[in-house]
Amino acid sequence: MTSYDRDRRIWSGPRQPCVFNPECNYGQIVMNLLERSPDKVIQIDGDTGATMTRAEMRLRIVRAAQNLTKLGYGVGDIASVVAVNSENLAPLVLALQVIGVGFNALAPSFDADEMAHMMRQTESKLVFCDADNYDTVQVATRKVGFGVEDCRIFVMENAPNEECAVDQLFRTTGVEHVFYPKYLGDSYNLIANITCSSGTTGLPKGVCYSHAQTIAGFCKVANFDDGICLNFSTLYWGTGVYVLNMAVMNNSTRLITRRPFSTDLFFELIRKYKIRFLYTPASYAAAIASDPRVAGTDLTSIKFWALGASNVSESIRDTVDELVRGHGRSYNFYGTSESGFLAADFFKRKPNAVGKVGTNMQVRILDEDGNPLGVGEQGEVVVQSLGIKFLGYYKNEEASREALDKEGWFRTGDIGYFDEEQYLYLVDRKKDIFKYMGNQVSPSEVEAVIEKLPGVQHVCVTGLPNEDKTSDLVTAVIQREPTGTQLTAAEVIDHVAKHLSDPKHLRGGVFFVEEFPMTTNGKIIRRKVRQMLLDGVID
Repeated sequence: MTSYDRDRRIWSGPRQPCVFNPECNYGQIVMNLLERSPDKVIQIDGDTGATMTRAEMRLRIVRAAQNLTKLGYGVGDIASVVAVNSENLAPLVLALQVIGVGFNALAPSFDADEMAHMMRQTESKLVFCDADNYDTVQVATRKVGFGVEDCRIFVMENAPNEECAVDQLFRTTGVEHVFYPKYLGDSYNLIANITCSSGTTGLPKGVCYSHAQTIAGFCKVANFDDGICLNFSTLYWGTGVYVLNMAVMNNSTRLITRRPFSTDLFFELIRKYKIRFLYTPASYAAAIASDPRVAGTDLTSIKFWALGASNVSESIRDTVDELVRGHGRSYNFYGTSESGFLAADFFKRKPNAVGKVGTNMQVRILDEDGNPLGVGEQGEVVVQSLGIKFLGYYKNEEASREALDKEGWFRTGDIGYFDEEQYLYLVDRKKDIFKYMGNQVSPSEVEAVIEKLPGVQHVCVTGLPNEDKTSDLVTAVIQREPTGTQLTAAEVIDHVAKHLSDPKHLRGGVFFVEEFPMTTNGKIIRRKVRQMLLDGVID
């Protein structure tokens, strides 16, 4: 349970030695664990129905590792992965880590400029992509200045020619039986993967995860071997990487699909595979809950429905808990690209709380001068992981320094506080908070009020400058539920006025959109919404 040191003003999660040794390389642990239950199905392809056992996964990892080594790749190299969750993606990225090649997963939907931005940072020696974005990847590598000799491109499925087909990496080597994963050096400084920062407030940076950090994220073995796990995220998102690693470390079965989330896809998969563990952003949960088909769908297989990626409203929690009542519940997860998992409400749900501090994590709340605050006081959430240091942003020393406070704690940029029971509450993103006439306005507070209105599917609140640009006016942009009531701007304005203080009233107006600009994982990109308002695209 979470403990609080009143003298140092530090909240600490439970301390627990890691079951797996963080001094090992991740690939050593992966190969060992896959041998222990060879006949267990580790992956189901939801698009083709194909299954893969842990023994088959291990064999494919061995072949890819041996063939990549033969091509000259190893410790210190970085590969860009710009692909959806196809059959061979998991054994491929695990093989990369076995031989010490870090991987940087990019969103398959990125345009050439977005891809080039990250490839330039990581100086990728390898790119793995899909047939659908192969041409875009080629343009991106040319923008970076890579020649054919500098960066090799492999296509995961349906390659346009044999030379770029990833299948060649899974061909038999004849020496699979003698393979063993070598120790590659200091796991605390060896890069396992580079995750892109979320990009909701600007261009993404490359967040470095070490082998030790990956291992320490599984300080205990959870009982996930009795059901199927589904997460729609590609490996671009931390949750996508986590669920892949969980399949290995916790002996679970991972259901994959190449297709992006839709309610049609969800209902197809839940009916066919009886999913036990479900990981979705709140926006996906809201779409599922508002679909008329949910009433006629058997959801009794769902035991664990994890919500995250953005602030989760109480109305969404209530709806999800009602859908799985009697056999499961929702769980709120909070973390960052840089620090990983930070808090969750595993034991008890409290209104508007994200939960208690996770195992081997410590949290402080700081004021604007960097002074620690106590119970009930709002400030910036800063964190550290016991025994595991933050490796920083890849080849970006300035950003890495700015991410830490004077004592080396990571600054999340989130504003929050703790209550007397050591539950953490998030108020807003530090960058998102604005002022009206000198009064601080938290967009998420206003959004939480608006979300209670019938007919609201998604809402984004931002500040627009007044005529003399001396203050920001509170402005709401709403996407109505497809089957909801025809909500009007006047109704929204009146509702907010009744429930919030004067500075938080909607003086900037209410606007309606058919859809929001979102990240591939269902987060509204607030900066784009604000720019669309300023440009007059939304009216």
